[in-house]
Amino acid sequence: MDEPKDEKSNKGYSRQEVSPVQWKMEVDRNEEEGTGEKYEEGFGFEMGIKPVSQGAEARIFHSLYLGKPSVVKQRFPKKYRHSTLDERLNKHRVRAEVKGIMKAKQVGVETPALYFVDGERNEIVMERVEGCSAKEWIEKTRREKSEHEFKESLFSFGVLLGGNVGKLHSASIVHGDLTTSNVLLRDGNPDRIVLIDFGLSSQMKITAEEKGVDLYVLERAIASTHHDSQRLFEAVLKGYEKSGGKGAKGALEKLEEVRMRGRKRDMTG
Repeated sequence: MDEPKDEKSNKGYSRQEVSPVQWKMEVDRNEEEGTGEKYEEGFGFEMGIKPVSQGAEARIFHSLYLGKPSVVKQRFPKKYRHSTLDERLNKHRVRAEVKGIMKAKQVGVETPALYFVDGERNEIVMERVEGCSAKEWIEKTRREKSEHEFKESLFSFGVLLGGNVGKLHSASIVHGDLTTSNVLLRDGNPDRIVLIDFGLSSQMKITAEEKGVDLYVLERAIASTHHDSQRLFEAVLKGYEKSGGKGAKGALEKLEEVRMRGRKRDMTG
């Protein structure tokens, strides 16, 4: 005998009991089998089954939110961490990401538009930025342009990126994970930088040391990923000095101290 279902359920789940991710996976699976129902009328959210990317901390799914192309960032449980600590960390990083995105936008740094946040399920629905990452753009530009054109384009981009980081720091925001993969270029345009992935960000009272470490993380990421890394980071620092406000000098001094500590660690292993 079949088990009774709620009239607004799928395989026994009510929409209130599952996340948009789980719901979409169940509905799509059942529709393929010919056993599932359609979305209830008026529910303006659709989501792909498979993640388009996955890192150590989160999965990214393509979705539609009220007809707009969007992505869902889902922070999933980590089995290697104690469950209570894991849940606390995930919720903290969701809050940090939302606050970082919103505050950055307020100070003139472009970030994805936020559409919906599910704090219980550690999911954020945000704008899907069409374009490419800065990492992809740099490598594409290297292949397609002459050496002179490439260096000019790279330097201009670096100044603009540094200016964005300076705006963050002058507003007491430390990104925490600055890499060229976490910099998107809207429509592939290097003049339209969009910063993403603020899960490790911090706000409020930040120190010159924290700013210096933020810059050092970016420097190391550039050095490990791109040729001409020194020229690119020089451009970043030039842009940073212009927009970093009164704290820029102290942050650059701390950057040099952090570099020295890094070199000592490299020498001693």
